[in-house]
Amino acid sequence: MTSSSARPEGACQICTALRDFQSGYLRTLNARTVQVLCNIHTWMVANAGDAGVVAEVFLRMLDSPLEADLDDAQCDLCRRTSEEENARIERFAQQLSEASHPLALINLWQLCLPHGRKLLGRVPQPLRPSTLLAIGRHTAELRQKLTTLARDAKARIPVRPGLLGRAAEYLVAKRGLGVRKLT
Repeated sequence: MTSSSARPEGACQICTALRDFQSGYLRTLNARTVQVLCNIHTWMVANAGDAGVVAEVFLRMLDSPLEADLDDAQCDLCRRTSEEENARIERFAQQLSEASHPLALINLWQLCLPHGRKLLGRVPQPLRPSTLLAIGRHTAELRQKLTTLARDAKARIPVRPGLLGRAAEYLVAKRGLGVRKLT
């Protein structure tokens, strides 16, 4: 599900927005602006980009001198996605500061753990307890469901599909960002 309005139960809105951002970036890929791609984004570009544009990007990557140390170069798509992530977290922190019911807003968003932690560092001190409470409730709900799943799996009782994916999404966020670059 790539649309924020059609997100699965418990999906972090920031993660969903970042996936939408990356999809849009791939659809409008500009060969002149891409110099370095990480492993994940190289495959994403290969699978989703316009073939002619992707060929230009890959040719530029092939033209990098063998002596170039690309380990320190950041993937262009990772960098842009990180900038988008920071802007969204900042906007959400601002919305919380201005909201009449910030706890309701946090519950509505159901942030993943990494984005909840990043948000916690940006909300004003008076909102930290509400933010911690909302994230804690989401964590407790997921813990209870995972405990039940583990028990049922051991007893060979059929388990509800999708919960492990939801838990993984909640724990790690930003799939594919920050991985080592292709050299």
